[in-house]
Amino acid sequence: MTSAKVDLLLGRLEAVQPAGKGWRARCPACGGRSRKLSVIEGDEGRLLVHCFGGCEAGDVLQSVGLTLGDLFAERAQADNPENRRRARLAARETQWGAALEMLEHEALIIRIAGQQISGGSVLTSEDEARLAVAVHRVEEARQALRPHRPNWRPAAVAS
Repeated sequence: MTSAKVDLLLGRLEAVQPAGKGWRARCPACGGRSRKLSVIEGDEGRLLVHCFGGCEAGDVLQSVGLTLGDLFAERAQADNPENRRRARLAARETQWGAALEMLEHEALIIRIAGQQISGGSVLTSEDEARLAVAVHRVEEARQALRPHRPNWRPAAVAS
């Protein structure tokens, strides 16, 4: 069951279809025929709106006559240090979820390009440009997923 806030947004989008834990739709800000817009309903009524074409969430919402404030859940908890800590953690987890979803998509683009190259094909300039976008987005996701501990390193993988 979806919340009224999700229904409000999805009702104003075109070509909405379920995808993973949320929905994909055409982005009303940048247009096109592909479903570049991801909408995910998170904990406590939080919504994650992400355009893989690069549109800002505010621009997407403005294109359908909404504002970010229209999609915020009502503040139900007292404003205290513990609730602020929980809210920061929830926001970080939402950001991580978006980064992981984007990584899955961009990894597929990189894999396809690698297969074309290893098969002896030459990438077109359009393919090279899209591959560059994928590499840039993977770097953005890496930054978003980086732990907030400066000396953290992943554990060595035994081979």
